[in-house]
Amino acid sequence: MDKIKESPEDNILVIRLRNDNENAFKELFNRYCKKLFNFSLRYLHNKEESEELVQIVFINLWEHRKSLRDDLPVKSYIYRSAVNYIYNQLKKRAIHAKFVDSELIKGEIHSNLTYEQVLFNDMERSINSIIDTLPLQQKRIFMLSRYENLSHQEIAEKLDLSVRTVENQVFRVLKIIRSRLQTENIVLIAMVKSALISTLINIFQGL
Repeated sequence: MDKIKESPEDNILVIRLRNDNENAFKELFNRYCKKLFNFSLRYLHNKEESEELVQIVFINLWEHRKSLRDDLPVKSYIYRSAVNYIYNQLKKRAIHAKFVDSELIKGEIHSNLTYEQVLFNDMERSINSIIDTLPLQQKRIFMLSRYENLSHQEIAEKLDLSVRTVENQVFRVLKIIRSRLQTENIVLIAMVKSALISTLINIFQGL
């Protein structure tokens, strides 16, 4: 792949932007907003979301103008910000679709749950499924800690264990949950990324 090159005009605009020059910001916006919109529309297939993406990316560019690097073309910064937004939007859609499928099966599609509740419930289901795979003692300790709100001392007395053992087990369970949730996210993002990255490289070269 050929190295992404930035025109001298972009370099000059970035220098001015780092010095809080609003005209430089407007010039960059005018230069890339339409291309960015068309790029995002290609994957989001939603005009409103694509317009929102453009606004968010350029707000982010302005807020982080002081940290823009000389060795990274501003075009790359703009489009990678867009890709991150697209990943997040497609991930949310996947979670929502998963929820809708499950609710259809249960016949509860008319539930009044908000989207935030959907995301929370999906996360809760993932955590519960992880807890169910734990060894019995780890599971009992964690359930007593998180769902019955017992202190480590109370759990130790109830299960005839040392407080240190209880603390270690709770720590290990939290570590397992974080690790597995992160793995789930990586797999989902990888599915999205495989569909985007080759096209993204070509677009970088062609802009």
